[in-house]
Parts: sequence; structure tokens; C-alpha cells
Amino acid sequence: MGVYSNLYENAIKSVNGTKKMIMALVVMWIRAVHAKPITIGNMVYWAIIKNGEDVPAYCYLSDYKNGGPFLPIYDENNTGEFGWSDFSECCRIFDVIYNAIQKS
Repeated sequence: MGVYSNLYENAIKSVNGTKKMIMALVVMWIRAVHAKPITIGNMVYWAIIKNGEDVPAYCYLSDYKNGGPFLPIYDENNTGEFGWSDFSECCRIFDVIYNAIQKS
């Protein structure tokens, strides 16, 4: 690889590391600080294990009441199967979760 390709690859690795750190902090806030699923509006948030990692997850309140599954908030591979693939949108959700936990 060339100099510029290496710079770009290192920047991508740094961004991905930051994403993982943010999600780990959200999981910690949900599990350790709040210690139970948190309902905000018509959504319930918790943490699940996806591909061997703890990740923030959501479930619609109506589905949650019927035993529906939690799905990861961040759709890292943009599959369209769950959640949001734009990480800035995920961060807005994470801020809402953080603020709700702070108020509880």
C-alpha cells in the first residue's frame, strides 16, 4: 500500500474504534447504571450480544410487551435488517438514552 492509502486505512480504523468505544459506553450505561431495559416513547432499549460483542439494542414497545426480540441499533453492514446504518443517527439515539438515564 502507498502512503495515502495507509493514512486512509488508519483513519478508518480510528473511526471504527471510536464507534465501538461509544457503543461500549452506551451498553455500560444501560446495563450497569440503569440495570434494566429502558422505555423511551414507543421504544425499549437494552443491550444484546451480536457477533460476540455487547451492543445497544432496541425493540418497539408493543413487540417488547409480546416478547419480541431486541435488535441492534447500529446496522454496521447496512443490511437493512435492523436499526440505522448512519452512525450519527445512532449517536442521536444514544444521547436520548443517556439523557433519559440521567433523569431517572
